[in-house]
Amino acid sequence: MSSTNEVAPATTGGGNPLGIMLEHGFSVGPLAGKIPITAHGVVDFTRDRNVIASWKRKFGECNWGVTQVGVICLDVDPRNGGRVSALNLRPEHSTLCVQTGSGGWHLYYRHSGSVRGKVDGIPGIDIKAGGRGYLVAPGSIHPDTGRPYRLYRDAPIADLPEHLRALIVQPTYAPPARDAVLDKNSTSGDRWEGLVRAVHEAQPGNRNSTLFWAAARAAADSAPAAVYSALAAAAHEIGLGAHEIHQTIQSGQRKAAS
Repeated sequence: MSSTNEVAPATTGGGNPLGIMLEHGFSVGPLAGKIPITAHGVVDFTRDRNVIASWKRKFGECNWGVTQVGVICLDVDPRNGGRVSALNLRPEHSTLCVQTGSGGWHLYYRHSGSVRGKVDGIPGIDIKAGGRGYLVAPGSIHPDTGRPYRLYRDAPIADLPEHLRALIVQPTYAPPARDAVLDKNSTSGDRWEGLVRAVHEAQPGNRNSTLFWAAARAAADSAPAAVYSALAAAAHEIGLGAHEIHQTIQSGQRKAAS
């Protein structure tokens, strides 16, 4: 892809942009600006043409959102410093592309599995995972700029380029055993074991808040790094994800410092 023009020249073939997105396998749903209109949001998105036609009759000139399981979008926002050129894409990485109403880009790639919320180390590029997240569809109007989202390149959705995987895929967390990072027989281990045990015994619905509480207590008492490793290991054992563990411990530390 061109670094001067950001995205290589368009190869659109005309036609109804929403219909083209349906042909590419996307489910669609009506939006008010960027917000789903229907009661269950992205869960209601569909490929059923009859349902879509009824929405068009009911909601008139609304915007539309799109989502597809197994497809992610790199949402490049120049207003936040995002640049397509920073992704180091080559011509063989060409894929379905939408120009947004704010002058950014939606680049769609096939990838299954967990992903980060942003491209690691590259500013201004968010990641939306199909099935959970959604994007504004071409043909819609940006609620702030009044400019249309435009189908810039109507092309097959390419596989995620190999060189981007490490920047996009959510890292897995394989902590050491709790006993390896916190010696329960030592004075410090006895002091902190209650916090670690509370996290390990936390029940569904209470796990995140318990980890937050434990991290805040540990920070308030100037706990050593090994305590946070033990808290993270316990949280991982009860089913919390790596990103959630990291964010919750950081939040607890900030709470203690405030």
